[in-house]
Amino acid sequence: MAPPALASCGLPDAWADRPAWTVLDTDVRDGQHFVHTWRAWQNDPQRPRMLHYVCIAAAMPGFDGAPALGAHVTAQLAGLGPGFHRILLDRAQVSLTLCLGDESAALAEHVFQADTLFTREPADKWEVQVLARRCKRGTRFWMPAGSTAGLSNLLAAAGFQSDTPTSDATWRSGRFDPRWEIKTSRTSNPHVHHTPARCAVIGAGITGASVAHALARRGWQVTVLDQAAHPATGASGLPVGLAVPHVSADDNPRSRLSRSGIHLLQQHAGQLLVRGQDWDPSGVLERHPDASTLWHGQACWIKPAQLVQAWLAEPGIRFAGNSKVARLRRGNGVWQLQDAAGQSLGGFETVVVANAMGCTALLDGLLSDAPPAFDLQDRLTALQAVHGTLSHGQNAAPITGLPATPINGNGCFIPGIPDTGGTKWFAGSGFITDAQLAADGAAQHLANMERLQQLLPEHGKHLVEALNRGPVALWSSTRCVTHDRLPLVGPIEVESGTGLWLCVGMGARGLSFSALCAELLVARLGAEPLPMEFSLSRSLDVNRPRRRQTVPPEH
Repeated sequence: MAPPALASCGLPDAWADRPAWTVLDTDVRDGQHFVHTWRAWQNDPQRPRMLHYVCIAAAMPGFDGAPALGAHVTAQLAGLGPGFHRILLDRAQVSLTLCLGDESAALAEHVFQADTLFTREPADKWEVQVLARRCKRGTRFWMPAGSTAGLSNLLAAAGFQSDTPTSDATWRSGRFDPRWEIKTSRTSNPHVHHTPARCAVIGAGITGASVAHALARRGWQVTVLDQAAHPATGASGLPVGLAVPHVSADDNPRSRLSRSGIHLLQQHAGQLLVRGQDWDPSGVLERHPDASTLWHGQACWIKPAQLVQAWLAEPGIRFAGNSKVARLRRGNGVWQLQDAAGQSLGGFETVVVANAMGCTALLDGLLSDAPPAFDLQDRLTALQAVHGTLSHGQNAAPITGLPATPINGNGCFIPGIPDTGGTKWFAGSGFITDAQLAADGAAQHLANMERLQQLLPEHGKHLVEALNRGPVALWSSTRCVTHDRLPLVGPIEVESGTGLWLCVGMGARGLSFSALCAELLVARLGAEPLPMEFSLSRSLDVNRPRRRQTVPPEH
């Protein structure tokens, strides 16, 4: 038998055979509403494919009373501070968005409409009105009965209609059903695609793979096209990389996004990869030029190509290699993809362009025909190709002074990475815009070793000598960097609601940003709760203003 809160909201029957269901909970307390809803979803054969659950709480809630369910959540809550946090459960089909902080401020940072509302007694009419903006017509609500005089009048004035009181006077329920017509501008979004359909993702690197995985989990049929024969042949083929939070004095968007992105990345890695072999939450020591240090306990090393392969293995995803998309043509609501010879690569209702620097040539023709006020072309022109080289080798013998954990700063050093036949070390890498200079492998290796000596001043010289005695190899690739070093994520509005999306410009932080950007893109596409504050999401929007500045080196 369903608990009163669920039963009064018609659950689980109300969500039967729906593609997704969204719950807003501002009465979190001990987390019981979430635990009961999650259990009901798990046990229902007619459950929606996706369950989106948004919790808003002043402080970290507990999840008592259901250890088997709560333990999964608790493991993801350690160390989380104020702000929005996305937690993926049940193979990413249950999305818990935990918003810690002031309730009114958090509600104002959301743009979705809930199917079910669990809320405490509103404090005043302003709080009732904010809750009303998060509801759609027919949203069922439940709240503990309170003593506020005139609560029924406040609710009715905002469009909430209460049910006839029951014998249990400890709670009230009802539905959002205003007597007036709801303004279309309140929920209008020409890019929303409520029913999963066919989507082409152009680019099979870490960005494209993360988007494809997020779409497939929601029931989309996804084709990932790449000009190479295999996935992760570009910058995502990096043998191993570090995901380290960016730190700034003002906690700027890059810092906040990197923390959220790494938290999400490690959830994917923990579910899909082998710890200690493909990735490890090792922590990273950051060394500054002034010799000060900062320990990042939530940082990790990871093999990007392994994660790309795991994401693309999701049912519903088809990889098409040797398929360079040269033209996009739209007709009858479908995008036709063509290669350079004009041969069709398929038709799709939605297209996500995620091929890094390749997006500029692909979109040039479309954007040149866009309205005069449309200025995404200016942002794409500002994209920079930045080159990096990684030195690496196998430990032929024990090396004195080898650090126990990865070191980051001006360059990085990653020791003890398992590989066929033993363990390997990695050192790098540059952030160079001159392709000719980047092509000089010997010079780039020398620069990597010089950076290593600066990172480890106590043992650096001895360590470099020891590393250079063994076989040393180089790996090089190119990153795509935006004008402000934040990705471009969102719809390309060549026309209203055409189903063309962009997700590029991860720069040197592809590991930190890719999973979070994928969640943001699919949330906007499906009118889901965003994985971050709306104001923060605007710093990634493709139509944000471009500050004209030279991109400085990033380390």
